[in-house]
Amino acid sequence: MKQLKRVAALTMVIVMLAVNFVFAAGVSIVSPASNSIVYTDSLLVSVKVTEPKTIRVTVYEKRVKAGDSSVAADVSGVTADNIAAYAADAKFSDVVISKAEDYTNTGEIGFYTKQLSVKPGLYKVKVETLETVIEWPPEGGDPVETVIVTDTASSVVAVKTKPAEQKQTTLTTNSSGALTFIHKILKSIFR
Repeated sequence: MKQLKRVAALTMVIVMLAVNFVFAAGVSIVSPASNSIVYTDSLLVSVKVTEPKTIRVTVYEKRVKAGDSSVAADVSGVTADNIAAYAADAKFSDVVISKAEDYTNTGEIGFYTKQLSVKPGLYKVKVETLETVIEWPPEGGDPVETVIVTDTASSVVAVKTKPAEQKQTTLTTNSSGALTFIHKILKSIFR
């Protein structure tokens, strides 16, 4: 009976590990979350790599052509429900704000991170998974190493201005419920 339990436990562990490997994506964008809205003046770009791979990360600002120049996208009316459709509009052009950087993970798990100063607007993080292949020219000669893109992931985020912080009063004379009850008890004790 004990041997049967051990075999069953070992089988479950193997199945769980296999499921983990099957469903684990080798590269995923952790921050910014796709199709999200953030209220900040700095953007943290974070990509998790769970396999020994090389990635290339590029950050773009989506801008609108205005005469000879371009302006930031107006994100005042953007919500989490319509950001994907808004970002897909053909009026936007991608302007690189952080040049393509390569990152190679050599262990089991690695993170690419970068902090960027940003202004209100629409931003896109593009992550390309790279692979080096060796090609032999058809006419003969030395093999040539070529870097190819095997997979691409992207995340769009709307950056809005931080709302002004408001002070909150904790105890007021207009308190209700439990605070009023506690206030009355304390008044009666310290009379």
